[in-house]
Amino acid sequence: MSGLFENPVDPFPTGDNSTPAASVRRFLLRTFRPLRPVAAAAVATTILCAAVEVWLIGYAGRLVDTLAATSPNTLWTRHGTELLTVAVFVLLVRPLINLVGETLDDIAFRANARPLARWRAHRHVSRQSVGWFRDDLAGRIATWVRDGGEAASTAAYSVIHTLVFVIAYVAGSVWLMSAIDVRLLLPLGAWVLAYALLMRWAVPRYRRASERLQDAESALTGLLVDSYANIDTLALLGGQDARTEHDVQVFARARRAHLNLQRIEVTINSTMMALGSALLVGLVGYGIALWRTDAAPIGLVAAALALSFRITAMAEWLLDAMSSLLGSVGALRRALRTIAQPLAVADKPQATPLLVRGGAVSFAHVSHHYGRGEGGLDRLTLDVAGGERVGLVGRSGAGKSTLVGLLLRFYDAESGTIMIDGTDVRDVTQESLRGQIALVAQDATLLHRSIRENIAGPGAVDDMQIEAALRRASADRFVATLRDADGRTGLDAHVGERGVRLSGGQRQRIALARAFYRNAPILVLDEATSALDSEAEAAIHDTLDEVMIGRTVIAVAHRLSTIARMDRIVVLDTGRIAEQGTHAELLERGGIYANLWSRQSGGFLGTAVDQDGTPAPEWRGPAGGGARRA
Repeated sequence: MSGLFENPVDPFPTGDNSTPAASVRRFLLRTFRPLRPVAAAAVATTILCAAVEVWLIGYAGRLVDTLAATSPNTLWTRHGTELLTVAVFVLLVRPLINLVGETLDDIAFRANARPLARWRAHRHVSRQSVGWFRDDLAGRIATWVRDGGEAASTAAYSVIHTLVFVIAYVAGSVWLMSAIDVRLLLPLGAWVLAYALLMRWAVPRYRRASERLQDAESALTGLLVDSYANIDTLALLGGQDARTEHDVQVFARARRAHLNLQRIEVTINSTMMALGSALLVGLVGYGIALWRTDAAPIGLVAAALALSFRITAMAEWLLDAMSSLLGSVGALRRALRTIAQPLAVADKPQATPLLVRGGAVSFAHVSHHYGRGEGGLDRLTLDVAGGERVGLVGRSGAGKSTLVGLLLRFYDAESGTIMIDGTDVRDVTQESLRGQIALVAQDATLLHRSIRENIAGPGAVDDMQIEAALRRASADRFVATLRDADGRTGLDAHVGERGVRLSGGQRQRIALARAFYRNAPILVLDEATSALDSEAEAAIHDTLDEVMIGRTVIAVAHRLSTIARMDRIVVLDTGRIAEQGTHAELLERGGIYANLWSRQSGGFLGTAVDQDGTPAPEWRGPAGGGARRA
């Protein structure tokens, strides 16, 4: 029985990879399609509950008439069986119907609808490209995925649990009143008309105010996420007073939006109280008038009184439900602007896994300017043979990171073709593509998970291979000493958000261990040793030389000494290849590379010329030593 209600569907389906619908109605219908039988049963039970409540009020009126017409001595003998039957129904059947309804609503439907909607959004968003995520705040995206799922389930729940009940109750009340005396529909009909006019005025205003509040809350969330995630940068920037003024403005906009929404709610609630009072006077007063002329029994007055109180209470309940519904719809509509965006980089329907034979990489007339018309790569053509080790050099903005991002399909090139062993990277699945490329980036960001998962991914069980990768990355010693706040040690220790519990050098070694563990045929090093001290860098260079054997290597470096022994060095400038050759050939040529090499001290890359073409002042690194020559 428990499993029937708790697990009517799989709340985490994996078969649907389509883009979520952008409209609220289609999103709800498509997302909750598996729950349609549950929703239908919940609606039927809700209508039954409403019918029971209306019947009880009608029966209470008839009971008053029965008591008025029957002496106490004959009540039990004449009506005992009826009263006992009603009592059993009220004590047993009514609570059972309510239990089934509540279980269907809150356990079978709502407890599965929320994770279903969240999972649907997360599954789609997690397949977005790296470039897509860089256009927004990760914390804000996470908020919309979480709150969007909550809003979707709340909207559906409001319809099933509240709107259906109230509509069924009002319809039952109309039937009850008309069955007693059709003239009682006059005050009830007037109230329904006034209520409909109120809703017509209130709903669009409430919806707009709710959407403005959602936008203001979104801006506030963005401020909080950005401030807390970059608290160290804010501390260094200073300007506390100016920052406080800016923060106050964001907080004040959220407050103003909330005040505007509350003003509408106060107006609606006050009007509802007036309408409820009018209904009470109308129904009861009209019932008394009919009773005085012997047109209706005294029980009618009792039933009218009970109905007026109940309908007034339900009208307020309906109004709260409508407020919740409109707020949820507004939140979901805002969330769908983010979570329902088509994949920025999508696999083709006929995409196949990438098979790497030799590891040759080819860029043919590739241009990518991030939609700005400048920056990135500009008609670049570059061929890297299988097993060749190529170093990429260039000033900041030359296009090095763009080239790496396009190879990994973090973005799709605006024009041109990128191929691996003659296969266009757009014709293969992204997962298989990245499975054949090991990347060690300059910013070694880690997941807030165990060392084991950061190296081998979820479900890893081969600790021997992980430990071997750690030794090759000179990381085994410090990993053995790790202990997190929950007492987990070694490979089980969690590293904190973005690896904050580790030093920059330690994070870089874990990233290197990850590359060694993957053992991919193509290796991309993007400033792979930049966060290491000289001793650790020297130790890892020997390991890197070993792991490069038999693999295609593309190494991006500002520290030119780290790539001087590459088979070929490619110098990029404004998105194009300015020169290429071995280290010795480029020095002999006396071009950009030679100029950059001569301006290095301690292995860091200085800026050769200013934008106006005049020589830039030389920058001296640590120890003030001259550039090292290979």
